[in-house]
Amino acid sequence: MSTTEIISETDGNHNQAGILDTQPPFFSTEEALELARDLYGLDGTISSLDSERDQNFRIDTPRGDQFVIKIANSAMDPAVLMMQVEAVAHIARVDPELPVPRVLYSRNESALERIQANDGRSHYVHVLTYMPGCYPLDGLTSRALYRPLGACLARLARALRGFYHPAAKYELLWDLKQAAALRGYLHHVPDPEHRQLAGYFLDRFERVVLPEIPKLRSQIIHNDFVPNNLVVAEDEPGKIVGILDFGDMIYTPLVMDLAILIADMFSAQEDPLDFAEEAITAYHEITPLEPLELTLLYDLIATRMTMLNVIGSWRVNLYPDNREYIAGYVDRVWVNLATWRNLDPAEVTRRYFRACGFWESEGLVPSKRVSKENRSAQLERREHLLGPIAYLFYESPLHIVRGEGVWLYDDEGDRYLDAYNNVPHVGHCHPHVVKAISHQTRKLNTSTRYLHDLILELAERITSRLPEPLSVCTFVCTGTEANELAWRMAKLVSGNDGALITGHSYHGNSDAIIGFSSEEVPYEKLPAHVATYYAPLSNTTFREPDSGLHEALRTLGERSHRPAMLIFDSGFTSDGIYTPPSGYLRILCDELRRAGGLCVSDEVQVGFGRFGQHFWGFEFDDVVPDIVTMGKPMGNGHPLAAVVTRPVIAEALAADTGYFNTFGGNPVSCAAGLAVLDVIEVEGLQQNALIVGNYLSERLMELRNDYPVLGEPHGAGLLLGLDVLTTDGSSDTDLARRVMNHMRQNNVLIGTTGPNRNVLKIRPPIVFNQEHAELLLASIANALEECV
Repeated sequence: MSTTEIISETDGNHNQAGILDTQPPFFSTEEALELARDLYGLDGTISSLDSERDQNFRIDTPRGDQFVIKIANSAMDPAVLMMQVEAVAHIARVDPELPVPRVLYSRNESALERIQANDGRSHYVHVLTYMPGCYPLDGLTSRALYRPLGACLARLARALRGFYHPAAKYELLWDLKQAAALRGYLHHVPDPEHRQLAGYFLDRFERVVLPEIPKLRSQIIHNDFVPNNLVVAEDEPGKIVGILDFGDMIYTPLVMDLAILIADMFSAQEDPLDFAEEAITAYHEITPLEPLELTLLYDLIATRMTMLNVIGSWRVNLYPDNREYIAGYVDRVWVNLATWRNLDPAEVTRRYFRACGFWESEGLVPSKRVSKENRSAQLERREHLLGPIAYLFYESPLHIVRGEGVWLYDDEGDRYLDAYNNVPHVGHCHPHVVKAISHQTRKLNTSTRYLHDLILELAERITSRLPEPLSVCTFVCTGTEANELAWRMAKLVSGNDGALITGHSYHGNSDAIIGFSSEEVPYEKLPAHVATYYAPLSNTTFREPDSGLHEALRTLGERSHRPAMLIFDSGFTSDGIYTPPSGYLRILCDELRRAGGLCVSDEVQVGFGRFGQHFWGFEFDDVVPDIVTMGKPMGNGHPLAAVVTRPVIAEALAADTGYFNTFGGNPVSCAAGLAVLDVIEVEGLQQNALIVGNYLSERLMELRNDYPVLGEPHGAGLLLGLDVLTTDGSSDTDLARRVMNHMRQNNVLIGTTGPNRNVLKIRPPIVFNQEHAELLLASIANALEECV
């Protein structure tokens, strides 16, 4: 039977409730398999799939092909079914990468076939390819889907934009624009409070939404794009690999799709707007939303939740035996709907507007962003605006647009394993940190001239991890500021003006501190009040201090300076990455204090558990510094740093000039810092750094067996250095550079360090796990295979 014959036989009886109150088909698996054989030439193993109003089967053929046999409800208009089939085919043509099923035509070359049930009812059958994968999981895994859901829905809407079918304007109770019809079903809701809640939102729908519907963009939409109708990759829960169930497709306002998705993902147990903002942002980037659509979203989301429960309550009465499938969600959605009512619609709308780059819903002023430009044009504009000072990483610079965990994503959607950045300490855009910053930004941000609790809580939690008498915190914004303040304290308390640094150090970039950064300033250009001592030779050995520190002290004396401060990066990151050997720091600090100076441990790059074995790098030795500075990872990308010292030193500064930093220790920064500490503790990330770091070190040692150009790994935890050497054992700077750039071209990011830039610098966020380590190791091996 041809498609046109099938459609011509319909009686057109497709009313509001006709499908929902009509008994679903009931074919046995044996009968369904016989249909598949007779109509489509399919054979194999068959199993039932869930459906609300139709009947679905999965068939696995001996060749390994998989299909879904869909037997429609007898009340279903075949013209509507034909619309769905044609829509799927249209999507596949317009956006072939969208994961939609393909249509299998029958032996009669028809998309639909009509069959007769034993009870005399007629049904229409069609077959689609099966979409392998798994349903999205609840909990933290679902967070990986927030943006992909919005982006995929936007692409689907865009693909359907040019599609139309005359059957699309049928009446369907699940069509949000028809929500006023739900009043006729309210008596099926048994709880009076629930009936009142549903009535409240139906009143709002009629008052706020209904008059605006003619103004909204309309087209054919999916109308049920929710996680239960999607499948994701089993090994990548943030990747959508299948869009299912086009059975509710209809011509209606475009924004209804987004309201349906947000209503389904809403949870009263979390930030109620968290998912919505992420999904709206991702959707808007592909299919820009209009102000009126955003204005109506609050009520459309509420209407969808109301619809779910009113229809569910009605259908439970119709089919009590199928209660678990139909109404399993009802209790949860009533809770969500009550939570939704307690939200301020104006605040919700304001956040949705800002998620799309609109300044205020009242003004409708969009953010002014430069449209996408090619790489050469962007580099030229950067050179013009930023000049040559702002250099870029890698021979082929990256245009990074977002990050998540250990992954960075560029403007083309490609992702990169980040094994370099220590600033996003607990992972790029960790949701707990993002939420803490966002929440506090909406509440208050001011200076430390006023009392607030967060700065005290953060100071307590930091000092609790430091030995006595390090008990006084001063908050600043950057590591440079922290080290500059430490320098001021050291000069004031010691009465001296000399500084001692390692031979290839980095401590900041201000006018005062750049002189302590011998990585940036050639030795011959270092200030007269600065002298250098030796960094460790390895994790376990160092040159005798009297061949380094004594000489540095003598140099200062010859220049008429006495030491105020000895400062060390406790991971010696720029010197090549080493942990302090036993006795090294103690000897340095003892000798320096005898000379009248203060000992400063710069934990800006390495603190907060990165080493695994210790929370701070100076803890590798039996020493308590006079001052500890910290920064970079402290706010996970938010500008936050601190100086911790002894009370007597803080008192001396207060008596002299005091210290005030407008933004240092502000409530938002402190919220970020507290959130970082929360994540480190709750997720056990210091222990993770220890375990994964040890594993990575062992595997890097094994890698040396295949690639003699590698030296022994050094450092600890998730701060590791790996020397790249020539055949005679000297530094191979060129090979290290080529390895780094080869890895970048293959989507793994590391850096180089050391006096000769021949040390591969491995310094990922400390959420880096063993699976990520394997990817890193494979990339290093691949680079060496091709570069050596």
